[in-house]
Amino acid sequence: MTASPPEPLARLRRDRPSGLFVGLTTLDVVHRVGAPPDPNTKVTARRQDVAAGGPAANAAVVFAALGGRATLVTALGSGAAASAARGDLEAHGVRVVDVAPRGFALAVSAVAVDERTGERTVVSPDGGRQEVAAPGHVHELVRGQDVVLLDGHHPALQTVAARAARAAGVPVVLDAGRWKPHLAELVPSCDVVAASADFRLGAEAPGRGDAVGPGLRAVGVPRVAVTHGGAPVEWWEDGRSGTVAVPPVRAVDTLGAGDAFHGALAWSLASGAGFVAALEEAARVASLRVTVAGPRDWLAALASGPDAEADEDPVEVSAREELVARARALVDRARADGRRRVLGVAGPPGAGKSTLAAEVAGALDGAAVVVGQDGFHLAQRELERLGRADRKGAPDTFDATGFVAILERLVAQGPDDPDVVAPEFRRELEEPVAGAVAVGADVQLVVVEGNYLLLDDGPWARVRSLLDEAWFLAPDDAARVEELVARHVRHGRSPEAARAWVGRSDEANAEVVRPGAARADVVVRLADW
Repeated sequence: MTASPPEPLARLRRDRPSGLFVGLTTLDVVHRVGAPPDPNTKVTARRQDVAAGGPAANAAVVFAALGGRATLVTALGSGAAASAARGDLEAHGVRVVDVAPRGFALAVSAVAVDERTGERTVVSPDGGRQEVAAPGHVHELVRGQDVVLLDGHHPALQTVAARAARAAGVPVVLDAGRWKPHLAELVPSCDVVAASADFRLGAEAPGRGDAVGPGLRAVGVPRVAVTHGGAPVEWWEDGRSGTVAVPPVRAVDTLGAGDAFHGALAWSLASGAGFVAALEEAARVASLRVTVAGPRDWLAALASGPDAEADEDPVEVSAREELVARARALVDRARADGRRRVLGVAGPPGAGKSTLAAEVAGALDGAAVVVGQDGFHLAQRELERLGRADRKGAPDTFDATGFVAILERLVAQGPDDPDVVAPEFRRELEEPVAGAVAVGADVQLVVVEGNYLLLDDGPWARVRSLLDEAWFLAPDDAARVEELVARHVRHGRSPEAARAWVGRSDEANAEVVRPGAARADVVVRLADW
């Protein structure tokens, strides 16, 4: 009897674990068919999906879906296929670092999933054969990560990333895939190797599945996992070995099941789970993946369920002292592991975001700097050219892409990097001023504040994955509106014009912002607002 799909794993999240994923991306065109076509025939697909594929890319998507901060170092290049793959990855919370050389062509995979069995057939160029050099800042990308996952593709990139991770003391997980010559050097430098029973350690290795685990242990890998599809996962760690059961389910789509296993394994290890516990969680996630058709639809099931819902509900805070304590805890973690933290303060217009951000930063003894989203307002002249001057403050009246780019630089800024300089909005001018806020490499906490940090649309959707913690300010709406009117009067509008502007523009923006509260870690309802 087939069991129902496993419940999503209980979150172990500790400070949103960070993972660096290094390897292959493809663009997968997936057709779900009643049966594979016979020679010289055509079949009509029951369903079509287009999504980013590749072992490292899919593992990064799973890691992000579980609540982690996922950065993918890969080769995309330019063109329609690369743009589609990047869009899918970023929409699912993955930060992409593209290291493609000039002229790189992203591989496109044609995938057919047999509706009767869930098994898949893949036709694709070998995208990993193209030479991809490691960028000079790999060591900076590794710094502060909780785990690095390699998929064996792009040999030079894999080798440099593994060395950087070992130098930084970051555990390395290898999705071994199939044997490739450079794995002879790479495998012994990994802390965890996950392989299928089909893997062979060397081109001439014996074709026995029971030799995979002992063979990997013999070359010095501390922890080894060998998967057997729906059969138990074998594991070896130190002098111990054993198996982990795979929940029995009815498979409807096996595409990416191994990638789901590896992404969940990386997330669990980065979250502090032991090796065997991490394998158990990974097996549950992979089993869940095969119960849902389509490359991304199953992620909704991953994020649902009683346990996940309880963990995802924002905490409500009403005291300023508690907020300062939370921010100070972020600073302490940054000092402990050397990775800067980023705190986001969001909320509707007039909620007091800039005031609270400045107050919190000021209480942290110089450890924090505030960067405001309002500095990325389009200039008044540009708004007039676009015909959007009467809706100043709407999401499309900001340079959202520029804001995300600055935020990514702030996240990646290393100890030897120059200052990151951001613009600032000056209310006395009603214009942004360039180069007004300098953030040095020694700053442990960046506090970003603005209306749209939690907006799940367009470039704004990428912001949430860059924040270590997000607060949403939710004051009494009637009091907030009156404060907005008073603010506009202070800056030169008549009371009538101020109230009209608030009703037409500010409150329209507030309606767009309000659903973002569900994506926050903390909802702030200050008793003394």
